[in-house]
Amino acid sequence: MQLVLDAVTYEYSAGSRFRLEPLSFGIDTGKITALIGSNGSGKTTLIKVLINELVGYRGTYSIDGHPARDTKGSLLATCGIGYAPEYPVLEERLTGKETMELLRDIHQLSAGEYKEQLAECRKALHVEEWFDNAPCSGYSQGMRKKVSLMIAFLGRPKFIIIDEPTNGLDPLATFGLKQLLSRRAGQGIGALVSSHMLDFVERVAAEVLILKKGNVAFAGTVAHLFEEHPGKPLDEIYYHLFMQETEPASE
Repeated sequence: MQLVLDAVTYEYSAGSRFRLEPLSFGIDTGKITALIGSNGSGKTTLIKVLINELVGYRGTYSIDGHPARDTKGSLLATCGIGYAPEYPVLEERLTGKETMELLRDIHQLSAGEYKEQLAECRKALHVEEWFDNAPCSGYSQGMRKKVSLMIAFLGRPKFIIIDEPTNGLDPLATFGLKQLLSRRAGQGIGALVSSHMLDFVERVAAEVLILKKGNVAFAGTVAHLFEEHPGKPLDEIYYHLFMQETEPASE
């Protein structure tokens, strides 16, 4: 599956400093792509365009050659895309387990499939007994993030989009998330991961998309990025890109 943007722009209001300039690039859903950029660079706005939470954009966004603009909110289900937002919204009265059981029915998973997938996520993310017994209203930021990630992985989606995956996660869960993403990538199921944690990005991503003030500062493989800046660590490359004028995306 290919997500392709052609001259896509988005502006919240006339003259807003938070906007996407014309963006043209493709995302291969079989690979892990890192989305990085400073605060206000447009990362979350781009994700909202990709999942059709924002549809008032100019330009063309297509999935496998078909227009992706969808005002009915069905894009994620139709295309098999799992999504974990930066700030999860959960049904506060339900426990995490009850939430997942509802989604099991929506995904029409067999008892065996559900048990296997749930166990894999619980083990990787180090989900403890609070998941079974406590309502989501009492969850910490890290607990809510874990449930959100489990929702995104449930049902074997074809592609996963995660906004700031490590916010609130403890080190064990962060390591487990890396393992989950790597296993899915080995199965041909990629992800778009937006993160400020450059070491996380460097360890899991094959491709990288760097946004600066709504423009693409770099788009390509992580290997190519290092080739363009020989001998420099990722944090130094990132600093260099943001301290110079915005340049066209690399081929």
